[in-house]
Amino acid sequence: MHNGRLPTLVGGIFALIGLALLCVTIALAVSTASFLASAQRTDGTVVELTARTSTTRNSDGHSRRSTTWYPTVEFTVDGKQYSFESSTGSNPPAYTKGESLPVAYDPDDPYNAQISSFWSAFLAPMITGGLGVLFTPIGTILFLKGRRTARRRA
Repeated sequence: MHNGRLPTLVGGIFALIGLALLCVTIALAVSTASFLASAQRTDGTVVELTARTSTTRNSDGHSRRSTTWYPTVEFTVDGKQYSFESSTGSNPPAYTKGESLPVAYDPDDPYNAQISSFWSAFLAPMITGGLGVLFTPIGTILFLKGRRTARRRA
């Protein structure tokens, strides 16, 4: 750590990434809240659960497979049936086939719909916000300590 440059650089990068994540969080939350404020509500039914399997390798070279289940929801507006696959999946599945659940949809475009629950609506902003809240102060502390070290050595 020559003259505190590395902690200053790493801290600056972490802080900037954290701030960018917080900006993304605000944009996602505002967009979601705006959609939900203007959306109509109805009940939908889970008609299918789609499995998506991914494989990851750990540092020991062992592979691990995990399956995430995404519900496809069907609902009716003015006698016409619509369906969508949720962008939020889980393992184990959060819903069962045939289960009824609340749906929020755009009255001008019912194909634009989502499950009307807190977790489905705000999971992405919560993840990016959590990472932003973690990265920003850690980066700021590293940056300030690096700057302080550089000033002492100068």
